[in-house]
Amino acid sequence: MRCCRKELSNPEIIDGTAYFVCPDCGDVREIENYRLYTAKEAFSYFEEKYGFHLPEEYVNFSGTNETKVVKLPSCDKESLKFYFGEGFYEIGSFASIDPNDENPIYQNVSSGREWGLPNTFVPLEGDGHTWLALDYSDSSREPKVVVVETDDGNSLIVANSFNEFISNLLQYEEVYDLDGNMIYGK
Repeated sequence: MRCCRKELSNPEIIDGTAYFVCPDCGDVREIENYRLYTAKEAFSYFEEKYGFHLPEEYVNFSGTNETKVVKLPSCDKESLKFYFGEGFYEIGSFASIDPNDENPIYQNVSSGREWGLPNTFVPLEGDGHTWLALDYSDSSREPKVVVVETDDGNSLIVANSFNEFISNLLQYEEVYDLDGNMIYGK
């Protein structure tokens, strides 16, 4: 749980409801039926709920807010060029595996389905029109990583595995300067 850019921890739990109090602004956040999950329990809960096995390495990125960038392969469809024509995808944060988190992967799955993503896609990050997702179309245990645009439903394979994907992640500063201008390859 986050507020005022700080992680709120150690809630007071009364009758299964957790109360988080922000020390900066005083806001109180309530979560009913609160339960603490270990990473292993959160992975198991996700697999029970959706039938997909998240890559074990995802725990290292779950809930992080450090902006990363991934270089995309070239695309030939106009809708993909419109959204991804610059050749890079920025990842502002990776959804958390903790169901109690402010940005849980469960919320992304729900939002992604509302935006028309296939049921075999697990969105890790996105804004509705574009998503970074795990694609379980070929396997429930070894997903590909794709970027998707929801206007026409086209996707582009970024990596054939999550490990390949993370090995290709770049720091934001390697691709863009402080003003957001591309510096990669210059």
